[in-house]
Amino acid sequence: MSTQVGVGFSENPKSYDAGIEAATAALANTEIKKSDLAILFSTSRHNPSQLLSSVRSVLGTDARITGGQGNGVITTNKFGYEGYQVGVAVLASDSFDVNLFSEGGLPDNDYNVGVALGKQIKNRKTEGKRNLFILYELFKGKPTEECRMNINNPPTFLQGMKHALGTWPRTSGFCASSGFGFHPSHQFFDDRIQQQSAMALLLTGDVEMDSILVHGLKPASSYYTITKVDENVILEIDNKPAIDAVAEILGGDSDSSSESFVVLGINRGEKFGDYIPENYLNRLPHRIEPERGGLVTIERDLKEGDQFQLMRRNFSDFAYLQERCETILNTVKHKKPFLALYLDCSGRASAYSDTEREDVEIVQQIIGSKIPLFGIYTGGEIAEIRGDVEFTLFNSIICIFSE
Repeated sequence: MSTQVGVGFSENPKSYDAGIEAATAALANTEIKKSDLAILFSTSRHNPSQLLSSVRSVLGTDARITGGQGNGVITTNKFGYEGYQVGVAVLASDSFDVNLFSEGGLPDNDYNVGVALGKQIKNRKTEGKRNLFILYELFKGKPTEECRMNINNPPTFLQGMKHALGTWPRTSGFCASSGFGFHPSHQFFDDRIQQQSAMALLLTGDVEMDSILVHGLKPASSYYTITKVDENVILEIDNKPAIDAVAEILGGDSDSSSESFVVLGINRGEKFGDYIPENYLNRLPHRIEPERGGLVTIERDLKEGDQFQLMRRNFSDFAYLQERCETILNTVKHKKPFLALYLDCSGRASAYSDTEREDVEIVQQIIGSKIPLFGIYTGGEIAEIRGDVEFTLFNSIICIFSE
């Protein structure tokens, strides 16, 4: 049989009922008798145990279940965020095998968790093509007065995975989050509710994942050099205190009291070549350290000598998004696509980006009209950039799975 897919959605505030509604809707209008895989996304407003239990009651005992929480859910013709959104995608196929992996204990242990998860994946004997989808918990603790974004360390985790895997298969993924409350979220792994875990879905066999990065920012400055850094605190830029340097760059637009006023773009491509969005990854200073004049980034991978550009929002360039949608559809035009995933950074939503319309609507119109579409509003994206797999922000990823 060919792969069959169903996608369902609910905004019922009662968690058990929402799971029933979303799972039932996913199975409707399909001929699926036995599900091989279910992907479950929800916001953190739901009780995760009730939600998972109700989805399991609809799908039966055989389906593998994976997923987690985000700021909202996206389907073929519906979407919403910061409410009671739940989405379920159900798949049945004899073309691929489903392999699920999980490794816990993320806080302050990201590299080792990455190595352990990578070893699990590498040691799994499989046949055919390997396609890797990663789900990573972003927040390691509740916000405090000193730090409103208490996060794990995605770049270090990915370094550990790469060390264990050696070579990346086709890979995409996202960072789960509870939304803009910046609290730890929950993850779904078969019949378990987990926290502080990194999980992976490996689809193997006659299946192929194509993905494309949709960048949300554009360079707005020349290059500047980090000249002093202490772990995740940028202390100096071009030999000046980091806060002063950024204020000088921004001029009258600066606000030295802001805890999140700039985004740094790291160009992995040719420094003075044409602007190629997919060569850039973004790094976010989320607070300042006034006593040392530093910028505290949520990532810990910037080092002395790294060069960056200040980035500006580009979320309203819907022609660019349309072009990216059409590009990936052209990539799979000679294949048999059965599911598209849209991983959309929460910061791109219209309510936070001041755009006149939602970017999701473009994706639904162009891709959702042709392929079953499922997605989540993320806390960060895990994308292929210049032959490596990187953590980035303010972007979206379109993944299409084909036979």
